[in-house]
Amino acid sequence: MADPFISVVVSAYSMERYSDLLSLIDSLKSQSYTNFEVILVIEKSGQLFSCLNRCLAQHPHNRNFKLFFNEGIPGLASARNLGVAKSQGEIIAFIDDDAAASPEWLACIAQCFAGDKKIIGLTGPALPWWEHPGLSWFPSEFNWVISSMPCLPRSRGYIRNAWGTNMAFRREAFEGGQGFNPELGAKGGGCHGKSELVGEDTEFCLRICRLSSLHILYAPEVKVMHRVYKYRLKPGFIAKRAYWEGYTKAVFKYRLSKETNLKGVLSEERGLLKRIILHLLPLSLLNLPLKPRQSALTILTTLNILCSAGWGYLRGAASARFIADKEAVNA
Repeated sequence: MADPFISVVVSAYSMERYSDLLSLIDSLKSQSYTNFEVILVIEKSGQLFSCLNRCLAQHPHNRNFKLFFNEGIPGLASARNLGVAKSQGEIIAFIDDDAAASPEWLACIAQCFAGDKKIIGLTGPALPWWEHPGLSWFPSEFNWVISSMPCLPRSRGYIRNAWGTNMAFRREAFEGGQGFNPELGAKGGGCHGKSELVGEDTEFCLRICRLSSLHILYAPEVKVMHRVYKYRLKPGFIAKRAYWEGYTKAVFKYRLSKETNLKGVLSEERGLLKRIILHLLPLSLLNLPLKPRQSALTILTTLNILCSAGWGYLRGAASARFIADKEAVNA
């Protein structure tokens, strides 16, 4: 596949991130790879759509940037599905509106797909881009709370799923009506946090890998920076995010294990939990006299996340079983 045409899909919903969205657009304009288009899908905010439309119209060289408004079901999954429908690329890449791509991002994506015919999709690091340097104490084991990848692998390899902040797929992944599940994914919680099932990227990857018998590749050179705002490290925001992550993973385990006979659906989560309990917590306790503030923050954050995610998991498991029993009765 020589210089494939790549479509980059970006969704946005709030004027609060307008400056970050412009930074992302600048990073895409600066790509060393030139055979691409950018599909911008705006929802909820007519003001954001108007401002962005004026901005793009002022620069004729922005012809490969196309702007659409999502008038259907709101949410990240639906917006991305609309972007896919409007795209022309052989490869479809996704990046968040508060992220910025490295100059070689698209070139690396193209090289990965050309070099490995066994992959249907790929992902790479979404490195924390701290709003303030004082936030960098946050443990990498919990980067999923801030929409970044936890405990980054050091080399290429096949993994279970891509991360929505930074991912790309062959177009055939979306053929036959395949797409992101609108029941999952963020609906635009902003600084209030998410209050819905998450994991549309995980579910999509599991589904397309099962159907295609192909893999998801992790490539460390496919890098983006992801903005981490101060509010994302507030205890309430963290608790809500962890709760819904736990809730979603319980639903995944129940539904996917039952429907597809997949074993080890949550193997990565179990591995991460083991690392937290056997490595992160003991090390934080040992460092408490030497780094009291950072260690205390880490310990309190760990307890907050484990308790919130655990409660969410229990609620999600109970809900999944209740729905299944109700469907069985009605059948």
